[in-house]
Amino acid sequence: MRIVELNNVSYSYQSQYQNVEAVKNVSLELEQGKVYAIIGKSGSGKSTLLSLMAGLTLPETGEILYMGEATKSLNLEEYRRDKASVIYQTFNLFPLMTVLENVIFPLELKGMKYAQAKEIAEKHIDSVGLNEQHYKRFPNMLSGGERQRVAIARALATGSKLLLADEPTGNLDVANGDLVVKLLIDLAHNDNLAVVIVTHDLAISQRADVVFQMQDGRLERM
Repeated sequence: MRIVELNNVSYSYQSQYQNVEAVKNVSLELEQGKVYAIIGKSGSGKSTLLSLMAGLTLPETGEILYMGEATKSLNLEEYRRDKASVIYQTFNLFPLMTVLENVIFPLELKGMKYAQAKEIAEKHIDSVGLNEQHYKRFPNMLSGGERQRVAIARALATGSKLLLADEPTGNLDVANGDLVVKLLIDLAHNDNLAVVIVTHDLAISQRADVVFQMQDGRLERM
């Protein structure tokens, strides 16, 4: 099932010295149940494209549709909270919150009562291969791979069907990186998510269902 569609999307920004055309007339469709890899050199526009799909900004021209509705017509705060979740290379966990509190936090922002949020959070923490021994630990007590799995659990807890991963293995060793990639692939294939992975790692692209290359703001399917 198609979940996201980009139609001739372009976006530029002003750097200190010049106007940068970061994304140029990009069109693509994302379906649930598939893993998409976007590869390319630094500065090619990959992260900007991910930000557009995440609703962190709107395209200057063209449109992005989520389930057939343009993101410019959506409440972007709700879209980012409920529809599209981003996983970052740096994990973006709250350092003074426990694992359980980190995963509960976005649910409480939605107005969910604590007991229900706790039940959902525990379910998703367990689903990424952690357990109750991790619930009360703080991020600095975890390995990099464990922190990334907490970030994935937090993304899953919101109920998002679109998972956007920006260099998710960039701060991990090979073994932990493989575990995280396998988890993301399993989530797409078994839980019917659309997973987009922006990466420099060609090994990840070899395991994706669909691979795109980005160069100078343009996207081509490989």
